[in-house]
Amino acid sequence: MVHKGQSLKSNLFRGRKTTTSQQCGKAYYNCYRTIFDGVERLLAIMFNNQSHPRLTATLAAIVVGLVLAVWTAVSPMLVAFLKENVEPLVANTSLWSNSGTFCQNQWEKVYDWYGGNAYLLGTLGSTNVYGLTFAVLNSLFLYMDITGRPAALVKYKIQPGVNAPPVEPAILRKVALQLPITALVTFVAICLAWPILMWRGCDYGRELPSFWNVLVDFPALMLGEEAGFYFSHRILHHPYLYKRIHKKHHELTAPISIAAPYAYPIENVFSGVLPPLLGPLVTGCHVSTIWLFGCYGLYITVTDHSGYDLPFNFRSPEFHDFHHSKFNSNFGVYGLLDRLLRTDTAYRQSKAAARHRTLNGITPLSNSVKKFKRDKKLK
Repeated sequence: MVHKGQSLKSNLFRGRKTTTSQQCGKAYYNCYRTIFDGVERLLAIMFNNQSHPRLTATLAAIVVGLVLAVWTAVSPMLVAFLKENVEPLVANTSLWSNSGTFCQNQWEKVYDWYGGNAYLLGTLGSTNVYGLTFAVLNSLFLYMDITGRPAALVKYKIQPGVNAPPVEPAILRKVALQLPITALVTFVAICLAWPILMWRGCDYGRELPSFWNVLVDFPALMLGEEAGFYFSHRILHHPYLYKRIHKKHHELTAPISIAAPYAYPIENVFSGVLPPLLGPLVTGCHVSTIWLFGCYGLYITVTDHSGYDLPFNFRSPEFHDFHHSKFNSNFGVYGLLDRLLRTDTAYRQSKAAARHRTLNGITPLSNSVKKFKRDKKLK
């Protein structure tokens, strides 16, 4: 018999012995949650975003800088640990050896194509890789926005009542005319920024970095981009700058993918080009890692502005789509600083937050979340 307040699941598993690994896993999880909750409370006290906004920004920047410095210092030890303890487990598999050989061969072709010139690899190479990636990622979304087909995918539109496909030709024309200017400004900014990365000592060699180097570099690259974009984005939302600069990007309250770089040139440089380069400036990683991270960043940018929450897309666009609809929430890329600095409070109380997960089915989350909420009310 199930007593009041006692779940059936707890009765079914009462008496089942837990293994040592389960106990360790539970203890690890509880320890992690305790530490995270404590850090979050401490940061909430330190980063009183409403009372001391300038002090908040300063403290947050200091914390991010310290974390990046520590991560860069310990990353060689992490790579050595992974090579010594994890690589032997996969080193004898055909997938590991064949994929490594394939990637190295393709990189050598690219390296020879640019004559092994570090500056050409960083400038022309980056521009070509990013331009091709942007075009490929936009192809499906642009086709849907222009034609309104296929209906099986258009139904996943997050804001179906705003900029519903087919999108008005005037909007597409206005955005398309901005793209050549954005591409030119981005290329010039990369050409000016790359000598700084060369001075930093970023690797431009013929040999690719190991998988473990890339794996360890990525968290630092993500944190650098998160900090750079969050703070530059919040600065652009200052009333004086928003009215004169950032408002152009917010003309579309329901964004479309090709409008991701739709902004004034100064914003594209300040908030688009520079933040992803902060991580490489700290880590000094290989140019191929910079390209890989840049392509990942473009995937996030295009997906976040697509307006569609497609099935099995591991990056939900709900977080940034909410920013375009409400303006004063969700300033970062990954949500880390928004959570710590409490600039996502309105978002976390909205339906968009309940939909912010990978859709592992064919029912649009806009429908399933409504049904879920109705079921909870009935209970």
